[in-house]
Amino acid sequence: MTTEAAALLCVFIGALCFYGHLQIAVALGIACAVLLTAKLELRRFVSHITREDEFATLKFAIITAIVLPVLPNEPLGPPPLDVIRPYQVWLMVVLISGIGFFGYVLVKLAGPRRGLGLTGVMGGLVSSTAVSFSLARRSHSRAELAPAIGLALLIAWSMMFLRILFEVAVVNRALLSGLWLPMLSAAAVGVAGCVWLYRRAGRGDKDATEISNPFELGPALRFGLLFAVILIISRAAQLWLGETGIYVSALVGGTTDVDAVTLSMAQMSRGETGLSDDVATRAIVLAAMVNTLFKGGIVMATGSRALWRLLLPVLGFLVAAAGIGLWLV
Repeated sequence: MTTEAAALLCVFIGALCFYGHLQIAVALGIACAVLLTAKLELRRFVSHITREDEFATLKFAIITAIVLPVLPNEPLGPPPLDVIRPYQVWLMVVLISGIGFFGYVLVKLAGPRRGLGLTGVMGGLVSSTAVSFSLARRSHSRAELAPAIGLALLIAWSMMFLRILFEVAVVNRALLSGLWLPMLSAAAVGVAGCVWLYRRAGRGDKDATEISNPFELGPALRFGLLFAVILIISRAAQLWLGETGIYVSALVGGTTDVDAVTLSMAQMSRGETGLSDDVATRAIVLAAMVNTLFKGGIVMATGSRALWRLLLPVLGFLVAAAGIGLWLV
């Protein structure tokens, strides 16, 4: 039907020109030409969409446009429950789900066979921990791909530091003044390691690890619950243990989900909890360092010896760069 629809549109564009609406006519003409030119790519994209993708997209629309607006934006109770606002908690769920969903759409657009490097980029947006576990196990069956797999893992790990900066910029931009140096320093070391491994990996493997649709209601609800729990624990630790409690909660939370720690610290430092920007910044950097070491542990436990021997030195430099950047700030 595209030919017939385009012919009808040409008639309407001609009418617009006759009545002097030239700007609208030009815009419609260009838009029509773009859609016709992209017809093959759009058909290919649609062929990759599954029914599960359709349901996941609708669920994401539901939590964003239906659930979020009706939630109250008031504290649940006295301290430490004063940091829990249902609207704010769910907004963080939407933010993290949106980042993962965006990465998944990019995978669909680019195709699943664009190489391990693309897997690292997209996996860093979806879940660098999941990508670490998946690719590390794969290194046992394809030992010759250790440099290429290491490259994908480093890309995913570097993306995590950039993702943290993005999340903080959305929730509490004031923290960026203390976070940008340690996060960008670690990301720069990761990029340098990627360049080194790229030269060793050559062209690598064209088969990328499949990334399933990251949005399901179950994981989204679990993240929301985890985020709320970390908020309460951090607030309670702040009230009873001071700064030490904040750091302990960040260290523990960083092993499970660095996004939850990042968003909880950014949220608490923005409110009236008394948490200073310096403490929140240190807690986020500590969580990122612990999470990076945790993923390195995954590689050592599940990956081949050749893989973790390549990544171990870079892992040390990553953590050291973040620590030095924090010290300089």
